[in-house]
Amino acid sequence: MFPDGPVPLAEIVTRLERLLAGSPADATEISWLEVRRGQESNGKRRRDTYELHERTVLFRVRESGRTGLHRTSVSTLSDLENALRDALAQARLSPPSPDLLAIPGGDAALAPAAPADTRGVCDPELARMTPGAARDLLQRLAARGETARIGWSEGRIAVVNSRGLRRAADVTSGWMEVICARQPGAGRAAAASRSLAGLDPQKVFARARRRSGPPEVVRPPEGPAPLALSQEATAALLEALNRQAFTSESFHSGVSFLRESLGQRVFHPAVNLRDDPTDPRGLPFPFDLLGAATRPIDLVAGGVAITPAIDDRLSRALDLPPTAQRVATDEVAPTHLFLLPGKSTEAELFRAADGGIWVAALEPLEVYDPQDLRFRAVARGVRRIDGGALGRSLPDLIWEDDLKRVLSRVLAVGSELVPIATGAGLFRATTAPMLAVADVGGLRFALD
Repeated sequence: MFPDGPVPLAEIVTRLERLLAGSPADATEISWLEVRRGQESNGKRRRDTYELHERTVLFRVRESGRTGLHRTSVSTLSDLENALRDALAQARLSPPSPDLLAIPGGDAALAPAAPADTRGVCDPELARMTPGAARDLLQRLAARGETARIGWSEGRIAVVNSRGLRRAADVTSGWMEVICARQPGAGRAAAASRSLAGLDPQKVFARARRRSGPPEVVRPPEGPAPLALSQEATAALLEALNRQAFTSESFHSGVSFLRESLGQRVFHPAVNLRDDPTDPRGLPFPFDLLGAATRPIDLVAGGVAITPAIDDRLSRALDLPPTAQRVATDEVAPTHLFLLPGKSTEAELFRAADGGIWVAALEPLEVYDPQDLRFRAVARGVRRIDGGALGRSLPDLIWEDDLKRVLSRVLAVGSELVPIATGAGLFRATTAPMLAVADVGGLRFALD
């Protein structure tokens, strides 16, 4: 637990207002994030069980053209006043700098003009979740030989500044993953939601069971073959692409291949990537971690690269406005990534990938050559696709390829989206449909 206990949202807002009113700085911004995270699993070992409590209060001040920053985990008013003084002291010792407290969107993004709609981002059931209740839920749903993990986060976020911005919200999220058996071809499924009802644990178990294959094992195709990727496997590819191509850090470091490709076709025309914090099919949230109002942003449209996440430095370099996608004071990133769905049903997607391989999950997945987007992953829950349906099981396979090639050889995009939590899971998710791609080669047994 927090040493001083969790602080209710109304009290957080009251303390921030008092700090703001008493600040002698030219401009002051304070953000408070307090989170309780838990995870439970069924079975005897329960190695993944935990419950954590975290609090971060960030002060940013402007004084005589200089910026000061101080981060703390304290919560009492006297300790917070000391933290504010530390931020002021840092500002007075810092060189002159640009005004980093500016809000993407300017005055139009401030609270009086655009109040944040926080309906639907907090679920009382998840906010009350305990390890015991989570374990009881999993044991009630899991059959013999099935393993599952469920995680939950409940938190409070508030952001205020002396320029009129006011944001505050209670927020929850939940995620789970299910593995139906230990043998090759075992069914796997995962999901995330802002509510326990939206997570629908029974549906996740049912999806994993439908994907579970017979125990007999066959060899993979000898040459290149189509691949059908589950929503979970597609999301893993997209999250890797996001980190290496669309974050401000990937642009500043020179890693992103999009630095020279904006406005050009980089993927198949069926690939449409959007960062959309407003879409209830993902994990919606109306403002970024420093309070700026969020909106949908097209990253790739019809296979054409449109934009990365843009911070102040990139805004000046690309002559484009900054985007409300801040995950830290000096970093912006898409946190609500969607691959927009196509029109293919599951059956149609399997027919498109007939004679190929089904992959239920890609874990682990690592990008070992960021500039060329070369990755290596272990494909799990693998089965043959015969006659347009899931067939016999295969052992886990090593898949080495590059993301640009994979996303340029799309055969079909599924119509059903599934959100998958990324990072700590409270604010971030990648929401994806099933995907069929052509001419995948180089698959080998994981134990070779």
